[in-house]
Amino acid sequence: MARKHTDRLESGDGSHHPGPPRFVTVGEGFVNPNGDEMETRDELAPWNLDRNPDGEYTWHVADVPEGSTATPTDAPIAEFVPDVSGEYTFVLEAPDGEHELTVRAFPQQEAEGEQPRPQVRLEVTTNADQDRTQNRNQERVQFEATAQLADDAAAGDEKPDTDLTVEFYTDDWNALELDGQNSVSRAALESLERPARVYAVAVTDDGRYSIPDAVEVWVGSGAGDADDAVGIAERSDIHVERPFEPPSWVEDAIVYEIFTRRFPDQEDPTFETIADRIDHLADLGVDVLWLTPMLETDRGFGTPDSQGGPHGYHTDDYLRVDPDLGTMADFEALVDACHDHDIRVVFDLVINHTGDTHPFYEAAVDDSHPEHERYRDWYRWKNFAERDADTYFGWEGIPNLDHSNPAVRAYLLDVIDFWAPLVDGFRTDVAWGVPLGFWTEVADRLRRYDAKFFLLDETIPSDVEMGGGRFHMHHDDVLHDTLESVAAAAVAADGGGAADAGRGEEEGNGDGEERKRDDEGGNGDGEAKAKADGAHNDTDTEDAVVDTFSDMSVDAIDGASAILDAVSERARRGAHPDSEWLLYVENHDTDRFLAEHGRDAQQAAAAATFTLPGSPMLYYGQETGLTERREPMNWDGFDTAVLEYYRNLLDLRQSVPALQRAAALERVPYEAGTKYAVAYARDASAVHQIVDQTGVEDGPQRVLVVLNFSPEPTTVRVNERISGPDLLSGAQVVSESDGDESEWDWAVTVDSAVVLESEGSATE
Repeated sequence: MARKHTDRLESGDGSHHPGPPRFVTVGEGFVNPNGDEMETRDELAPWNLDRNPDGEYTWHVADVPEGSTATPTDAPIAEFVPDVSGEYTFVLEAPDGEHELTVRAFPQQEAEGEQPRPQVRLEVTTNADQDRTQNRNQERVQFEATAQLADDAAAGDEKPDTDLTVEFYTDDWNALELDGQNSVSRAALESLERPARVYAVAVTDDGRYSIPDAVEVWVGSGAGDADDAVGIAERSDIHVERPFEPPSWVEDAIVYEIFTRRFPDQEDPTFETIADRIDHLADLGVDVLWLTPMLETDRGFGTPDSQGGPHGYHTDDYLRVDPDLGTMADFEALVDACHDHDIRVVFDLVINHTGDTHPFYEAAVDDSHPEHERYRDWYRWKNFAERDADTYFGWEGIPNLDHSNPAVRAYLLDVIDFWAPLVDGFRTDVAWGVPLGFWTEVADRLRRYDAKFFLLDETIPSDVEMGGGRFHMHHDDVLHDTLESVAAAAVAADGGGAADAGRGEEEGNGDGEERKRDDEGGNGDGEAKAKADGAHNDTDTEDAVVDTFSDMSVDAIDGASAILDAVSERARRGAHPDSEWLLYVENHDTDRFLAEHGRDAQQAAAAATFTLPGSPMLYYGQETGLTERREPMNWDGFDTAVLEYYRNLLDLRQSVPALQRAAALERVPYEAGTKYAVAYARDASAVHQIVDQTGVEDGPQRVLVVLNFSPEPTTVRVNERISGPDLLSGAQVVSESDGDESEWDWAVTVDSAVVLESEGSATE
């Protein structure tokens, strides 16, 4: 391995300063209670607790808005609920001195979630950009921001009757202040020991506020690649970076998730046999391998299906791989094999909970254990006397860690320090259960260690607060559930059975077995849509989990156009402009789309994930015809027709600029024979007109995508100037509309998905 896992990492400036300014809502603030399975948690905490978890830390408020009487709790990791909107200044007294923290509290909203949330983009220029003769000593850096509401784009000239303002903040650990024009002198930047970070927050007139955007600025020699993106002149040695941007390798990545103990050859399922199968991923064109947990666990090989199979989400040792899979050297060899194929590796980080067989938990519940007094406070308890741990949804085998304990945070930072040099990113399980402030520190810590390190969160429903300085990418559960809803409605409307729609009698899972629903499959890790874990199989609890997790879709009453509404939801909820989205039709916690909705609907849904903005993900066996959630990979029985379809999808995604990240998504007028068909365009031409053309891939700059979730073919009519064969199948599917009476110029015949080169609207 090129990187070593021996050095301790550090967060922020290396001190116990509690991080960047915080933005909260009156009446909510920073709270981390037991229960409340779906509520976002947060706290005020010192950073770098791994240096001194046993030190004395106290909080007090130095300045509050007029009328406020709120105070923080008396704990090293404190809770605080603001009672008045305005700006608060906190002081943390730590072993290394006093540290100030700015907290901005915004008014509580009466109808939260109904109105769109603003978005903001921070830009940077210097006066040298306008005046090339400017003396560098007089050079100033100007911060400007563009704010918008999601409705702005849809409303055209009819803008919402809402005023937007922008507030600017700087990190409290730098003695940097902006002037009244939101600028700073070159001299002020030169006086700083560390880069200065500036934040912008957009605010509506009724107090709705955006996820903050940020830039880092410093004076140095040579200009970085990031400078051009934020407007700094090439002649300047003032550097600017966007700390919330994802690594460049993530932006158009195709992700492949494997269920670690069911993907390799089943006669010898080890890291080595996974490595032997990496050629399959490379041949597909996969960029990122997401490994479900492979640490020591009591949910490894031999775990029955009634407990979710060998999923590994009940961790027994955070620093040791499962010996049944191999050694640490074997794991590192697997990572090397992936890197040899230009595939990056994402580690499934599970730090919301441990398994109930973890030594820490065993010590916590055993009065006679020599470490009992230490570890009893590492977990959250409903009733400690009865050893009733706080868990989610009755999943009794996974007690929640108490992140309000400095020792827990210190230990988890050590875990992160250990694994970060060995992998390329973390996918964080049950990320919503860990306080936001801790994720802020983790993201800062990892970025300072390796700016190319990648962070993917699991929050259900996806939480836009996880963006903007915490995670680069979010599971797009809204799109996933909308695809499920549209497919189910389409199959039901056709009158066919969901399980068999669109599939011939011979179209099984590749090994001759009949499809059978994994009705007893446990969720295993806090994500599953249907089943509680382990022996806890109370029907009421299971139904509650289903109701909570499976109702995230956009209303599909109008049919397949709902998938475009699902994409629009990202901006309406105020997602950070740099947030990426993981697009999937199934994963280890869902039933297989093919089994539930049939081949045509599966192909349409998969095409949506590969042609809509975001990063497509394949769950192992999705491309080979598997029909059960966590069954072994069918290495000797691929469904070759399904595999060929997915090969074409991946090739298309990687070769067509119009399907990649920078391309715009456009709604287009269309007429379809069923409401379960939808058409839309992706257009990269505007982007490529304003950037250097060097290295831009040949291929269509604009395409029309047509999807059909119905089991039967349909015709979709459009006014796009489309030409050529279907880029996905090579078939001729376009015909000119008959006569002059039709208002539509072209007709497209579509079974499940069609992608066509387009020159734009025929009516322009």
